[in-house]
Amino acid sequence: MAESYIEVTDENFGEKVLQAPQMVVVYFSSEQSGACQIQEPEFVAISKEYGERITFARLNVDTAGTITSEWNIDGIPTLIFFKGGNELYRIRGIVMRARLRRQIEGVLLAANS
Repeated sequence: MAESYIEVTDENFGEKVLQAPQMVVVYFSSEQSGACQIQEPEFVAISKEYGERITFARLNVDTAGTITSEWNIDGIPTLIFFKGGNELYRIRGIVMRARLRRQIEGVLLAANS
């Protein structure tokens, strides 16, 4: 089974996220973080649920210092919603699936109106 999200790096962030034709939700995380270990299954589940409408991407902040700095990631986990190269919305900290679903629906509604 294919992954429900893509891995992005400093090198491919522009192409995979900023130049993407549809909305992209980027999960900024670290394998060292306990909070990210809690967030990971929620992110994977929601990426499977919305994968037809949104691209989901994961960026490891431990290896992508340039992007982490450029987008002012000062805490993890952080989720940023991008469309057309612009940040639409940001969530910092752990967010469980039901709240994440509501946030996604709201951003989709706002982005498509």
